[in-house]
Amino acid sequence: MAFAIIRVTKIASREQAQSAAHHNYRTQDTPNADPALRHLNQELINHEQRSYWDLATERIAELQLPRLRKDAVRVVEVLLTASEEKFPKDAVTGQRADIRGSQWVKDNLDFLQKRYGVRNVIGCMLHQDESTPHLHAMVVPITQQQRLHKGERVGAVERLSARDLFSPVALRQLQTDYAQAMAPYGLKRGVMYSTAIHEDVRRYYGAQKTSQQELAELTKPLVHVPFQLPAMKALERISPQAYLEREQARLNEHAAGQVAAVNAKLAQVSTIATANTLAQERVRILEKQLATSKEHEQRVAAQLAQKTQALAEKEKALSNVQGQYHRLIVRTLQGEGLNANQTEFGSKQQARSLQRAEHLITTALRGPVTDPKQVREMLEQHGFKLVRNKEDKLILRESETAVQLMVVSLRINGQPLKEQMKQAVERTKQEQLQEQLQQKRLEVARHPHAMHATITVHADKAARVEAAVEKAGASVWKAAVLPDKRTVLSVSYVFNWTTVESINTVFRQARQTEGIEVQEDYAHRNRREGAVRMIEREREPKGMDRGMSM
Repeated sequence: MAFAIIRVTKIASREQAQSAAHHNYRTQDTPNADPALRHLNQELINHEQRSYWDLATERIAELQLPRLRKDAVRVVEVLLTASEEKFPKDAVTGQRADIRGSQWVKDNLDFLQKRYGVRNVIGCMLHQDESTPHLHAMVVPITQQQRLHKGERVGAVERLSARDLFSPVALRQLQTDYAQAMAPYGLKRGVMYSTAIHEDVRRYYGAQKTSQQELAELTKPLVHVPFQLPAMKALERISPQAYLEREQARLNEHAAGQVAAVNAKLAQVSTIATANTLAQERVRILEKQLATSKEHEQRVAAQLAQKTQALAEKEKALSNVQGQYHRLIVRTLQGEGLNANQTEFGSKQQARSLQRAEHLITTALRGPVTDPKQVREMLEQHGFKLVRNKEDKLILRESETAVQLMVVSLRINGQPLKEQMKQAVERTKQEQLQEQLQQKRLEVARHPHAMHATITVHADKAARVEAAVEKAGASVWKAAVLPDKRTVLSVSYVFNWTTVESINTVFRQARQTEGIEVQEDYAHRNRREGAVRMIEREREPKGMDRGMSM
Protein backbone atom coordinates (compact mmCIF):
# COMPACT_ATOMS: atom_id res chain seq x y z
CA MET A 1 0.00 0.00 0.00
CA ALA A 2 1.21 3.51 -0.82
CA PHE A 3 1.72 6.17 1.87
CA ALA A 4 0.24 9.67 2.08
CA ILE A 5 3.07 12.19 2.51
CA ILE A 6 2.74 15.74 3.84
CA ARG A 7 5.58 18.01 5.04
CA VAL A 8 5.77 21.64 6.12
CA THR A 9 8.48 24.31 5.96
CA LYS A 10 8.17 27.61 7.83
CA ILE A 11 9.11 30.79 5.95
CA ALA A 12 10.08 33.85 8.02
CA SER A 13 11.91 36.07 5.50
CA ARG A 14 11.41 37.50 2.02
CA GLU A 15 14.55 35.66 0.85
CA GLN A 16 13.11 32.27 1.88
CA ALA A 17 9.85 33.13 0.10
CA GLN A 18 11.74 34.12 -3.07
CA SER A 19 13.75 30.90 -2.97
CA ALA A 20 10.52 28.87 -2.74
CA ALA A 21 9.01 30.84 -5.64
CA HIS A 22 12.12 30.29 -7.81
CA HIS A 23 11.85 26.54 -7.23
CA ASN A 24 8.09 26.31 -7.65
CA TYR A 25 7.90 28.41 -10.82
CA ARG A 26 11.17 27.05 -12.25
CA THR A 27 12.79 30.47 -12.61
CA GLN A 28 16.13 28.91 -11.68
CA ASP A 29 17.86 25.68 -12.70
CA THR A 30 16.38 22.63 -10.98
CA PRO A 31 18.76 19.67 -11.48
CA ASN A 32 16.25 16.97 -10.53
CA ALA A 33 13.51 18.30 -12.85
CA ASP A 34 12.99 17.35 -16.49
CA PRO A 35 12.45 20.48 -18.66
CA ALA A 36 10.66 18.34 -21.27
CA LEU A 37 7.86 17.72 -18.73
CA ARG A 38 7.66 21.31 -17.45
CA HIS A 39 4.48 21.99 -19.43
CA LEU A 40 2.69 19.51 -17.14
CA ASN A 41 3.22 21.78 -14.10
CA GLN A 42 0.24 23.92 -13.08
CA GLU A 43 -0.46 26.77 -10.65
CA LEU A 44 -3.94 26.35 -9.13
CA ILE A 45 -4.33 29.66 -7.25
CA ASN A 46 -1.58 32.25 -7.79
CA HIS A 47 -2.01 32.36 -11.58
CA GLU A 48 -0.16 35.70 -11.88
CA GLN A 49 2.78 34.18 -9.96
CA ARG A 50 2.92 37.13 -7.55
CA SER A 51 5.42 37.19 -4.69
CA TYR A 52 4.40 34.84 -1.87
CA TRP A 53 5.75 37.37 0.64
CA ASP A 54 3.62 40.21 -0.76
CA LEU A 55 0.46 38.05 -0.86
CA ALA A 56 0.99 36.97 2.75
CA THR A 57 1.70 40.54 3.87
CA GLU A 58 -1.54 41.77 2.26
CA ARG A 59 -3.55 39.02 3.97
CA ILE A 60 -1.93 39.73 7.37
CA ALA A 61 -2.65 43.47 6.95
CA GLU A 62 -6.37 42.64 6.98
CA LEU A 63 -6.02 41.44 10.59
CA GLN A 64 -5.17 44.99 11.75
CA LEU A 65 -2.56 43.60 14.15
CA PRO A 66 -1.15 46.15 16.64
CA ARG A 67 2.38 44.88 15.95
CA LEU A 68 4.14 42.18 13.94
CA ARG A 69 7.47 40.62 14.91
CA LYS A 70 10.23 40.93 12.32
CA ASP A 71 10.97 37.20 12.56
CA ALA A 72 7.30 36.17 12.44
CA VAL A 73 6.52 33.21 10.20
CA ARG A 74 4.31 34.74 7.52
CA VAL A 75 4.06 31.72 5.22
CA VAL A 76 4.23 27.97 5.67
CA GLU A 77 5.00 25.83 2.63
CA VAL A 78 3.08 22.54 2.67
CA LEU A 79 4.22 19.69 0.40
CA LEU A 80 1.55 17.09 -0.42
CA THR A 81 2.30 13.87 -2.30
CA ALA A 82 2.35 10.09 -1.98
CA SER A 83 4.94 7.35 -2.25
CA GLU A 84 6.07 6.49 -5.78
CA GLU A 85 3.85 3.43 -6.27
CA LYS A 86 0.78 5.73 -6.20
CA PHE A 87 1.89 7.13 -9.58
CA PRO A 88 2.74 4.12 -11.81
CA LYS A 89 4.37 4.62 -15.21
CA ASP A 90 2.87 3.45 -18.48
CA ALA A 91 4.47 0.16 -19.58
CA VAL A 92 4.77 1.36 -23.20
CA THR A 93 5.68 5.05 -22.97
CA GLY A 94 7.39 4.97 -19.57
CA GLN A 95 5.52 8.16 -18.62
CA ARG A 96 3.14 8.81 -15.76
CA ALA A 97 -0.44 9.93 -16.44
CA ASP A 98 -1.08 13.68 -16.48
CA ILE A 99 -2.97 14.46 -13.23
CA ARG A 100 -3.88 18.08 -13.99
CA GLY A 101 -7.56 18.53 -13.17
CA SER A 102 -7.73 15.13 -11.43
CA GLN A 103 -9.88 14.54 -8.38
CA TRP A 104 -6.76 13.77 -6.33
CA VAL A 105 -5.39 17.26 -6.99
CA LYS A 106 -8.79 18.86 -6.26
CA ASP A 107 -9.16 16.93 -3.00
CA ASN A 108 -5.67 17.96 -1.85
CA LEU A 109 -6.46 21.63 -2.41
CA ASP A 110 -9.88 21.22 -0.78
CA PHE A 111 -8.23 19.60 2.27
CA LEU A 112 -5.95 22.61 2.79
CA GLN A 113 -8.62 25.24 2.17
CA LYS A 114 -11.05 23.63 4.60
CA ARG A 115 -8.36 23.22 7.25
CA TYR A 116 -6.70 26.64 7.01
CA GLY A 117 -9.27 28.81 5.22
CA VAL A 118 -9.73 29.60 1.52
CA ARG A 119 -8.28 33.11 1.84
CA ASN A 120 -5.22 31.82 3.70
CA VAL A 121 -4.09 29.40 0.96
CA ILE A 122 -2.34 31.90 -1.35
CA GLY A 123 -0.63 29.50 -3.75
CA CYS A 124 -0.68 25.87 -4.85
CA MET A 125 1.74 24.59 -7.53
CA LEU A 126 1.51 21.12 -9.07
CA HIS A 127 4.88 19.65 -10.14
CA GLN A 128 4.96 16.72 -12.57
CA ASP A 129 8.49 17.21 -13.93
CA GLU A 130 10.28 15.55 -10.98
CA SER A 131 10.49 11.87 -9.98
CA THR A 132 7.11 11.89 -8.19
CA PRO A 133 4.14 14.28 -8.76
CA HIS A 134 3.51 16.59 -5.79
CA LEU A 135 1.93 19.87 -4.71
CA HIS A 136 3.64 22.90 -3.12
CA ALA A 137 0.98 24.89 -1.22
CA MET A 138 1.66 28.23 0.50
CA VAL A 139 -0.41 28.86 3.64
CA VAL A 140 -0.62 32.04 5.74
CA PRO A 141 -0.75 30.64 9.33
CA ILE A 142 -3.84 32.51 10.57
CA THR A 143 -5.79 30.82 13.33
CA GLN A 144 -9.41 31.49 14.28
CA GLN A 145 -8.83 30.73 17.97
CA GLN A 146 -7.90 33.21 20.69
CA ARG A 147 -4.58 32.85 22.52
CA LEU A 148 -4.68 30.57 25.59
CA HIS A 149 -3.45 32.40 28.71
CA LYS A 150 -3.68 30.82 32.17
CA GLY A 151 -6.42 28.47 30.98
CA GLU A 152 -8.54 31.22 29.38
CA ARG A 153 -8.95 32.41 25.80
CA VAL A 154 -7.87 36.05 25.44
CA GLY A 155 -6.98 38.53 22.67
CA ALA A 156 -8.06 38.77 19.04
CA VAL A 157 -10.15 35.97 17.53
CA GLU A 158 -8.23 36.02 14.24
CA ARG A 159 -4.46 36.12 14.65
CA LEU A 160 -1.16 35.04 13.07
CA SER A 161 0.42 32.05 14.80
CA ALA A 162 2.48 29.37 13.04
CA ARG A 163 3.51 28.15 16.50
CA ASP A 164 -0.07 27.10 17.29
CA LEU A 165 -1.14 25.88 13.85
CA PHE A 166 2.03 23.88 13.21
CA SER A 167 3.14 22.75 16.66
CA PRO A 168 4.53 19.19 17.04
CA VAL A 169 1.13 17.98 18.29
CA ALA A 170 -0.68 19.77 15.44
CA LEU A 171 1.74 18.30 12.88
CA ARG A 172 1.12 14.76 14.10
CA GLN A 173 -2.63 15.37 13.85
CA LEU A 174 -2.09 16.88 10.39
CA GLN A 175 -0.39 13.65 9.26
CA THR A 176 -3.32 11.60 10.59
CA ASP A 177 -6.05 13.82 9.10
CA TYR A 178 -4.32 14.01 5.72
CA ALA A 179 -4.02 10.22 5.56
CA GLN A 180 -7.73 9.90 6.36
CA ALA A 181 -8.57 12.38 3.59
CA MET A 182 -6.43 10.41 1.13
CA ALA A 183 -7.75 7.00 2.21
CA PRO A 184 -10.17 6.80 -0.77
CA TYR A 185 -7.07 6.72 -3.00
CA GLY A 186 -5.61 3.72 -1.19
CA LEU A 187 -3.12 5.79 0.82
CA LYS A 188 -2.32 5.25 4.48
CA ARG A 189 -0.46 7.11 7.23
CA GLY A 190 3.23 6.56 7.92
CA VAL A 191 4.50 5.23 11.27
CA MET A 192 3.67 7.64 14.09
CA TYR A 193 6.66 8.92 16.08
CA SER A 194 9.02 7.57 13.40
CA THR A 195 12.58 8.91 13.61
CA ALA A 196 12.96 8.93 9.80
CA ILE A 197 14.25 12.27 8.50
CA HIS A 198 13.58 13.64 5.03
CA GLU A 199 16.84 14.34 3.20
CA ASP A 200 16.91 17.27 0.78
CA VAL A 201 18.36 16.06 -2.52
CA ARG A 202 20.26 19.34 -2.88
CA ARG A 203 22.77 18.30 -0.19
CA TYR A 204 24.18 15.75 -2.66
CA TYR A 205 24.74 18.22 -5.51
CA GLY A 206 28.12 19.28 -4.12
CA ALA A 207 29.25 15.68 -3.60
CA GLN A 208 29.02 15.11 -7.36
CA LYS A 209 32.03 17.39 -7.82
CA THR A 210 34.35 15.20 -5.75
CA SER A 211 37.64 14.97 -7.66
CA GLN A 212 39.28 11.70 -8.66
CA GLN A 213 42.22 12.43 -6.38
CA GLU A 214 39.91 13.07 -3.41
CA LEU A 215 38.00 9.87 -4.18
CA ALA A 216 41.24 7.86 -4.36
CA GLU A 217 42.35 9.31 -1.02
CA LEU A 218 38.95 8.48 0.49
CA THR A 219 39.08 4.83 -0.66
CA LYS A 220 42.58 4.15 0.67
CA PRO A 221 42.61 1.40 3.32
CA LEU A 222 42.91 2.64 6.89
CA VAL A 223 46.36 2.04 8.44
CA HIS A 224 46.15 -0.51 11.20
CA VAL A 225 47.47 0.91 14.46
CA PRO A 226 48.34 -1.99 16.80
CA PHE A 227 47.42 -1.69 20.44
CA GLN A 228 50.42 -1.82 22.78
CA LEU A 229 50.05 -3.27 26.27
CA PRO A 230 52.57 -1.80 28.74
CA ALA A 231 54.47 -4.12 31.04
CA MET A 232 52.98 -4.73 34.45
CA LYS A 233 54.63 -3.09 37.37
CA ALA A 234 55.72 -5.04 40.41
CA LEU A 235 52.79 -3.89 42.56
CA GLU A 236 50.35 -4.66 39.74
CA ARG A 237 51.59 -8.25 39.63
CA ILE A 238 50.36 -8.70 43.19
CA SER A 239 46.88 -7.27 42.37
CA PRO A 240 46.40 -7.31 38.55
CA GLN A 241 42.68 -6.37 38.64
CA ALA A 242 43.30 -2.60 38.46
CA TYR A 243 45.78 -3.14 35.62
CA LEU A 244 43.28 -5.23 33.64
CA GLU A 245 40.46 -2.70 34.09
CA ARG A 246 42.67 0.23 33.04
CA GLU A 247 44.02 -1.50 29.92
CA GLN A 248 40.57 -2.83 29.01
CA ALA A 249 39.30 0.76 28.98
CA ARG A 250 42.23 1.84 26.79
CA LEU A 251 41.60 -1.03 24.42
CA ASN A 252 37.93 -0.14 24.11
CA GLU A 253 38.81 3.50 23.43
CA HIS A 254 41.39 2.45 20.79
CA ALA A 255 38.89 0.16 19.06
CA ALA A 256 36.13 2.81 19.18
CA GLY A 257 38.41 5.31 17.46
CA GLN A 258 39.17 2.92 14.62
CA VAL A 259 35.48 1.99 14.21
CA ALA A 260 34.55 5.71 14.13
CA ALA A 261 37.14 6.34 11.40
CA VAL A 262 35.72 3.44 9.35
CA ASN A 263 32.15 4.70 9.83
CA ALA A 264 33.15 8.22 8.75
CA LYS A 265 34.64 6.87 5.53
CA LEU A 266 31.59 4.74 4.91
CA ALA A 267 29.33 7.79 5.39
CA GLN A 268 31.39 9.79 2.88
CA VAL A 269 31.37 6.94 0.39
CA SER A 270 27.59 6.57 0.84
CA THR A 271 27.07 10.28 0.14
CA ILE A 272 29.22 10.09 -3.00
CA ALA A 273 27.43 6.94 -4.16
CA THR A 274 24.06 8.66 -3.75
CA ALA A 275 25.39 11.71 -5.55
CA ASN A 276 26.63 9.54 -8.41
CA THR A 277 23.20 7.93 -8.68
CA LEU A 278 21.68 11.42 -8.95
CA ALA A 279 24.34 12.35 -11.49
CA GLN A 280 23.44 9.33 -13.61
CA GLU A 281 19.79 10.32 -13.45
CA ARG A 282 20.82 13.83 -14.50
CA VAL A 283 22.77 12.37 -17.45
CA ARG A 284 19.67 10.46 -18.51
CA ILE A 285 17.63 13.65 -18.38
CA LEU A 286 20.29 15.57 -20.33
CA GLU A 287 20.39 12.85 -22.98
CA LYS A 288 16.65 13.11 -23.28
CA GLN A 289 16.89 16.89 -23.53
CA LEU A 290 19.52 16.52 -26.27
CA ALA A 291 17.24 14.22 -28.25
CA THR A 292 14.40 16.70 -27.80
CA SER A 293 16.69 19.54 -28.94
CA LYS A 294 17.63 17.61 -32.09
CA GLU A 295 13.98 17.01 -32.87
CA HIS A 296 13.33 20.71 -32.31
CA GLU A 297 16.23 21.55 -34.62
CA GLN A 298 14.73 19.39 -37.35
CA ARG A 299 11.32 21.00 -36.92
CA VAL A 300 12.86 24.48 -37.09
CA ALA A 301 14.76 23.53 -40.26
CA ALA A 302 11.54 22.28 -41.86
CA GLN A 303 9.70 25.46 -40.81
CA LEU A 304 12.54 27.59 -42.20
CA ALA A 305 12.29 25.79 -45.56
CA GLN A 306 8.53 26.37 -45.62
CA LYS A 307 8.93 30.05 -44.78
CA THR A 308 11.65 30.48 -47.40
CA GLN A 309 9.30 29.06 -50.01
CA ALA A 310 6.45 31.27 -48.76
CA LEU A 311 8.75 34.32 -48.96
CA ALA A 312 9.64 33.52 -52.56
CA GLU A 313 5.93 33.25 -53.43
CA LYS A 314 5.24 36.59 -51.72
CA GLU A 315 8.08 38.26 -53.63
CA LYS A 316 6.56 37.00 -56.86
CA ALA A 317 3.13 38.28 -55.82
CA LEU A 318 4.66 41.66 -54.88
CA SER A 319 6.25 41.91 -58.32
CA ASN A 320 2.82 41.32 -59.88
CA VAL A 321 1.26 44.00 -57.66
CA GLN A 322 3.95 46.50 -58.63
CA GLY A 323 3.24 45.82 -62.32
CA GLN A 324 -0.46 46.38 -61.74
CA TYR A 325 0.29 49.60 -59.85
CA HIS A 326 2.39 50.95 -62.70
CA ARG A 327 -0.34 50.11 -65.23
CA LEU A 328 -2.91 51.81 -63.01
CA ILE A 329 -0.88 55.04 -62.97
CA VAL A 330 -0.64 55.04 -66.78
CA ARG A 331 -4.39 54.41 -67.21
CA THR A 332 -5.23 57.16 -64.72
CA LEU A 333 -3.05 59.66 -66.63
CA GLN A 334 -4.81 58.66 -69.87
CA GLY A 335 -8.21 59.35 -68.29
CA GLU A 336 -9.36 55.73 -68.32
CA GLY A 337 -11.74 54.50 -65.61
CA LEU A 338 -11.14 51.64 -63.14
CA ASN A 339 -11.97 48.13 -64.22
CA ALA A 340 -14.17 45.78 -62.19
CA ASN A 341 -11.26 44.13 -60.34
CA GLN A 342 -9.76 47.47 -59.33
CA THR A 343 -13.12 48.76 -58.15
CA GLU A 344 -13.65 45.59 -56.08
CA PHE A 345 -10.14 45.90 -54.60
CA GLY A 346 -10.75 49.53 -53.62
CA SER A 347 -14.08 48.67 -52.00
CA LYS A 348 -12.50 45.85 -49.98
CA GLN A 349 -9.62 48.10 -48.89
CA GLN A 350 -12.05 50.78 -47.77
CA ALA A 351 -14.06 48.21 -45.80
CA ARG A 352 -10.87 46.91 -44.09
CA SER A 353 -9.79 50.46 -43.16
CA LEU A 354 -13.26 51.20 -41.78
CA GLN A 355 -13.18 48.02 -39.69
CA ARG A 356 -9.69 48.85 -38.40
CA ALA A 357 -10.63 52.43 -37.50
CA GLU A 358 -13.79 51.31 -35.65
CA HIS A 359 -11.78 48.65 -33.78
CA LEU A 360 -9.18 51.24 -32.66
CA ILE A 361 -11.88 53.67 -31.52
CA THR A 362 -13.77 50.91 -29.67
CA THR A 363 -10.56 49.88 -27.88
CA ALA A 364 -9.82 53.48 -26.89
CA LEU A 365 -13.35 54.03 -25.55
CA ARG A 366 -13.14 50.93 -23.34
CA GLY A 367 -10.38 52.57 -21.30
CA PRO A 368 -10.55 55.76 -19.25
CA VAL A 369 -11.44 58.73 -21.48
CA THR A 370 -11.41 62.20 -19.96
CA ASP A 371 -11.02 64.15 -23.21
CA PRO A 372 -11.88 63.30 -26.88
CA LYS A 373 -8.30 64.30 -27.74
CA GLN A 374 -7.15 60.95 -26.30
CA VAL A 375 -9.02 59.06 -29.04
CA ARG A 376 -7.59 61.36 -31.70
CA GLU A 377 -4.02 60.82 -30.44
CA MET A 378 -4.49 57.03 -30.46
CA LEU A 379 -5.74 57.12 -34.08
CA GLU A 380 -2.74 59.21 -35.13
CA GLN A 381 -0.37 56.73 -33.46
CA HIS A 382 -1.85 53.97 -35.67
CA GLY A 383 -1.67 55.82 -38.98
CA PHE A 384 -5.01 57.69 -39.08
CA LYS A 385 -5.37 61.46 -39.23
CA LEU A 386 -8.39 63.72 -38.78
CA VAL A 387 -8.62 66.40 -41.48
CA ARG A 388 -11.31 68.51 -43.19
CA ASN A 389 -12.12 68.13 -46.88
CA LYS A 390 -13.08 70.82 -49.39
CA GLU A 391 -16.67 70.82 -48.09
CA ASP A 392 -15.30 71.45 -44.56
CA LYS A 393 -16.48 68.05 -43.40
CA LEU A 394 -14.40 66.06 -40.92
CA ILE A 395 -12.83 62.95 -42.43
CA LEU A 396 -10.49 60.23 -41.16
CA ARG A 397 -7.62 59.43 -43.54
CA GLU A 398 -5.39 56.35 -43.32
CA SER A 399 -1.83 57.28 -44.31
CA GLU A 400 -0.80 53.83 -45.58
CA THR A 401 -3.77 53.24 -47.92
CA ALA A 402 -5.00 56.84 -48.52
CA VAL A 403 -8.55 55.64 -47.67
CA GLN A 404 -10.79 58.48 -46.46
CA LEU A 405 -13.70 57.84 -44.09
CA MET A 406 -16.47 60.27 -43.20
CA VAL A 407 -16.48 60.68 -39.42
CA VAL A 408 -20.29 60.99 -39.34
CA SER A 409 -20.51 57.55 -41.00
CA LEU A 410 -18.56 55.82 -38.23
CA ARG A 411 -20.70 53.60 -36.02
CA ILE A 412 -19.30 52.34 -32.71
CA ASN A 413 -21.40 49.55 -31.25
CA GLY A 414 -24.16 50.63 -33.62
CA GLN A 415 -24.22 54.23 -32.32
CA PRO A 416 -22.77 57.51 -33.68
CA LEU A 417 -19.20 58.27 -32.61
CA LYS A 418 -20.15 61.53 -30.90
CA GLU A 419 -22.70 59.80 -28.67
CA GLN A 420 -20.23 57.04 -27.75
CA MET A 421 -17.59 59.64 -26.84
CA LYS A 422 -19.97 61.37 -24.44
CA GLN A 423 -20.85 58.06 -22.78
CA ALA A 424 -17.18 57.11 -22.41
CA VAL A 425 -16.30 60.45 -20.78
CA GLU A 426 -19.27 60.16 -18.40
CA ARG A 427 -18.37 56.55 -17.53
CA THR A 428 -14.78 57.60 -16.77
CA LYS A 429 -16.03 60.34 -14.44
CA GLN A 430 -18.17 57.81 -12.58
CA GLU A 431 -15.24 55.38 -12.29
CA GLN A 432 -12.98 58.12 -10.94
CA LEU A 433 -15.68 59.07 -8.45
CA GLN A 434 -15.91 55.43 -7.32
CA GLU A 435 -12.12 55.31 -6.93
CA GLN A 436 -12.24 58.41 -4.73
CA LEU A 437 -15.02 56.86 -2.65
CA GLN A 438 -13.02 53.64 -2.30
CA GLN A 439 -9.98 55.64 -1.21
CA LYS A 440 -12.07 57.29 1.50
CA ARG A 441 -13.33 53.85 2.61
CA LEU A 442 -9.75 52.61 2.89
CA GLU A 443 -8.79 55.70 4.90
CA VAL A 444 -11.58 54.85 7.35
CA ALA A 445 -10.35 51.24 7.55
CA ARG A 446 -6.78 52.41 8.29
CA HIS A 447 -7.87 54.94 10.91
CA PRO A 448 -6.14 54.14 14.25
CA HIS A 449 -9.48 54.27 16.09
CA ALA A 450 -11.53 52.49 13.44
CA MET A 451 -13.92 49.70 14.47
CA HIS A 452 -14.17 46.66 12.22
CA ALA A 453 -16.58 43.86 11.40
CA THR A 454 -17.22 41.28 8.69
CA ILE A 455 -20.65 40.38 7.31
CA THR A 456 -21.01 37.09 5.44
CA VAL A 457 -24.10 36.96 3.23
CA HIS A 458 -25.31 35.10 0.15
CA ALA A 459 -24.22 36.74 -3.10
CA ASP A 460 -27.76 37.71 -4.17
CA LYS A 461 -28.22 39.74 -0.97
CA ALA A 462 -24.74 41.25 -0.79
CA ALA A 463 -25.51 44.44 -2.76
CA ARG A 464 -28.58 45.20 -0.63
CA VAL A 465 -26.70 44.66 2.64
CA GLU A 466 -23.75 46.75 1.40
CA ALA A 467 -26.08 49.63 0.47
CA ALA A 468 -27.73 49.52 3.91
CA VAL A 469 -24.36 49.56 5.70
CA GLU A 470 -23.08 52.49 3.60
CA LYS A 471 -26.32 54.42 4.13
CA ALA A 472 -26.00 53.94 7.89
CA GLY A 473 -22.59 55.64 7.86
CA ALA A 474 -20.12 52.73 7.80
CA SER A 475 -17.71 51.88 4.98
CA VAL A 476 -17.62 48.60 3.07
CA TRP A 477 -14.02 48.64 1.83
CA LYS A 478 -13.77 45.08 0.52
CA ALA A 479 -16.08 42.37 -0.83
CA ALA A 480 -14.68 38.85 -1.33
CA VAL A 481 -16.66 36.03 -2.96
CA LEU A 482 -16.23 32.57 -1.40
CA PRO A 483 -16.37 29.26 -3.37
CA ASP A 484 -19.80 28.53 -1.84
CA LYS A 485 -21.13 31.73 -3.54
CA ARG A 486 -21.33 33.67 -0.29
CA THR A 487 -19.82 37.15 -0.05
CA VAL A 488 -17.69 38.45 2.85
CA LEU A 489 -18.10 42.22 3.36
CA SER A 490 -15.28 43.93 5.29
CA VAL A 491 -16.84 46.85 7.22
CA SER A 492 -15.08 49.67 9.09
CA TYR A 493 -16.32 52.82 10.80
CA VAL A 494 -15.10 55.48 13.19
CA PHE A 495 -17.23 56.07 16.27
CA ASN A 496 -19.55 59.02 15.74
CA TRP A 497 -22.55 59.94 17.88
CA THR A 498 -24.58 60.95 14.81
CA THR A 499 -24.23 57.60 13.03
CA VAL A 500 -23.67 55.04 15.80
CA GLU A 501 -27.41 54.38 16.25
CA SER A 502 -28.11 53.73 12.56
CA ILE A 503 -25.01 51.49 12.25
CA ASN A 504 -26.11 49.53 15.32
CA THR A 505 -29.59 49.09 13.82
CA VAL A 506 -28.14 47.65 10.60
CA PHE A 507 -25.90 45.24 12.52
CA ARG A 508 -28.80 44.12 14.74
CA GLN A 509 -31.08 43.51 11.76
CA ALA A 510 -28.32 41.58 9.99
CA ARG A 511 -27.81 39.32 13.02
CA GLN A 512 -31.55 38.63 13.15
CA THR A 513 -31.72 37.74 9.43
CA GLU A 514 -31.34 34.09 8.51
CA GLY A 515 -28.34 33.36 6.28
CA ILE A 516 -26.32 36.40 7.43
CA GLU A 517 -23.34 36.13 9.82
CA VAL A 518 -21.81 39.15 11.58
CA GLN A 519 -18.40 38.89 13.23
CA GLU A 520 -16.78 41.74 15.16
CA ASP A 521 -14.57 42.38 18.15
CA TYR A 522 -16.46 42.14 21.43
CA ALA A 523 -15.06 45.45 22.68
CA HIS A 524 -16.22 47.30 19.53
CA ARG A 525 -19.70 45.84 19.75
CA ASN A 526 -19.97 46.57 23.47
CA ARG A 527 -18.89 50.19 22.96
CA ARG A 528 -21.40 50.77 20.13
CA GLU A 529 -24.34 49.15 21.88
CA GLY A 530 -23.49 50.99 25.11
CA ALA A 531 -23.54 54.30 23.24
CA VAL A 532 -26.94 53.45 21.75
CA ARG A 533 -28.36 52.66 25.21
CA MET A 534 -27.06 56.01 26.47
CA ILE A 535 -28.76 57.82 23.57
CA GLU A 536 -32.04 56.01 24.29
CA ARG A 537 -31.87 57.01 27.98
CA GLU A 538 -31.25 60.63 26.98
CA ARG A 539 -34.47 60.56 24.93
CA GLU A 540 -36.57 59.56 27.91
CA PRO A 541 -38.57 62.49 29.47
CA LYS A 542 -36.59 64.10 32.26
CA GLY A 543 -38.01 64.22 35.77
CA MET A 544 -39.77 60.84 35.59
CA ASP A 545 -39.42 58.66 38.70
CA ARG A 546 -38.53 55.18 37.46
CA GLY A 547 -39.61 52.14 39.40
CA MET A 548 -42.34 54.02 41.39
CA SER A 549 -46.12 53.80 40.99
CA MET A 550 -48.77 56.07 42.42
